[in-house]
Amino acid sequence: MNRKIVLLLCLSSLSVFSGCGTVFDPDYVAQPRLSDAAWYQKPGATPKEIADAYDKCEKRYPDDIKLDPNVRQNIAFQKLFCMEDQGYFPTDGTRAIKSCRNFHNPKVPICEARGAYN
Repeated sequence: MNRKIVLLLCLSSLSVFSGCGTVFDPDYVAQPRLSDAAWYQKPGATPKEIADAYDKCEKRYPDDIKLDPNVRQNIAFQKLFCMEDQGYFPTDGTRAIKSCRNFHNPKVPICEARGAYN
């Protein structure tokens, strides 16, 4: 029992002194989460235009935590394709069709319809 307590104390002090305990670091500043629209770009588009386009896609393809995970995956890809169809692309340059190829078992219906698995 004492060994477990000593081990726990050693591990917790190690995490604090190694930098894992960053919340105690006075220089640590928590970064706010980026909005979903902030992950997209389009030359000449304002952040408001990008947010409006994303909202349009989100209304067209609403997500619900109660849905089957495979259905939710399809909804996520529908939003990606919706944004691309409007000319907005992820800031990292990854196209939805390329991302689809990572999800092939089971196949995502929208990806299959767009020809990702050909």
